[in-house]
Amino acid sequence: MAAEFGDLRRKLQLTHDTNNSNARNIIKEKQTERRGYYDRETDSYLDTLRKLHEGIQQRRLFSDDESKEIENKIDEVVAIGEKGLYKKYTVDRAPLRNKYFFGEGYTYGSQLLKKGPGMEKLYPKGEVDEIPEWVNDLVIKPLVKAKIVSEGFINSVAINDYQPGGCIVSHIDPAHIFDRPIISVSFMSLRKYCNQDSNSGF
Repeated sequence: MAAEFGDLRRKLQLTHDTNNSNARNIIKEKQTERRGYYDRETDSYLDTLRKLHEGIQQRRLFSDDESKEIENKIDEVVAIGEKGLYKKYTVDRAPLRNKYFFGEGYTYGSQLLKKGPGMEKLYPKGEVDEIPEWVNDLVIKPLVKAKIVSEGFINSVAINDYQPGGCIVSHIDPAHIFDRPIISVSFMSLRKYCNQDSNSGF
């Protein structure tokens, strides 16, 4: 969660509190900050980009067998999504990428076409499915054991399933939603190049 709000749901409440002029002023200030944040010519943006690059670390954490087990579970997530068994906002579909939110979900992709960058927000609690137990056991616990994150730090998981030809573009995740660090784990990348299957990751 971003530091300026201890609970981002409080931020959502302030957004809808039309009788509270102080709340409106806070939100207006934050929106102005976000507009500057997304302006790639500002010193603020360039400083943020420099700090992010300095903070990026890579390491191999999962064995081939562990990766295969996780990949099978990702395939199950995709199958469940295809059957329409997840909550409405758990799945965000795009032509070359499907995104699955667990724990916390936020407005993203096509939902932002009319609103523009900087307008991302969390959905109310319960609008997306809870983090699956297998994610906790197979992914989060090893991250904690390796001291990459502390116990209880991860409260949100997003699985990106890229179709052949799909990829992630260079971007900075919205600072008003995410605390740092953001952990990214890639799976199935060899399958993508070997047989044009999907490339999925957290």
